[in-house]
Amino acid sequence: MGVAQTEEDDRDFLTALIEDNVSGAGREVKITGFAGALSSRATLDELTIADEDGVWLTMRGVVLDWSRAALLRGRIEIRELTAQEILVPRAPKPSVSAPSPEATGFSLPELPVSVAIEKLESAKVALGEDLFGAAATVRLSGAMKLEGGSGNADIAIERIDGSSGSLVLVGGYANDTRQLD
Repeated sequence: MGVAQTEEDDRDFLTALIEDNVSGAGREVKITGFAGALSSRATLDELTIADEDGVWLTMRGVVLDWSRAALLRGRIEIRELTAQEILVPRAPKPSVSAPSPEATGFSLPELPVSVAIEKLESAKVALGEDLFGAAATVRLSGAMKLEGGSGNADIAIERIDGSSGSLVLVGGYANDTRQLD
């Protein structure tokens, strides 16, 4: 005799599958309010990442709007990757099994697919004092592309916590020429 599955059971199975596969030694990922996993528009109410000292990253109101058909052409095309709120009170605790840092030449990853993000945005990113010596709340917007060892980014960060400050990055890098624009 079979057991009837509901959409809620499927969501719970997929959420658990994702949490189990992205969690690891010293890292626990929790997802709540996951919807649209098999569609071109997925949403999360909240995603947290914790280490043994507790949660160091919280993202709320996350939207991933992407083209599933682009995968057939060897591309990941993301129309929108947004979060209403991102909280980063501190840096994650380093893994005890992390390799020793060695100075190597810079290069962008060469992935088997190209990745393009048309809209990267968060209305509120709260950065804890432990990260840079002073707490800051900023707004983030931009776009990015990585293909064949070349990448471009157009990122704007603006303080929204009463202090003034902004950072705008428009640049690109190519592994073959080692030129930074």
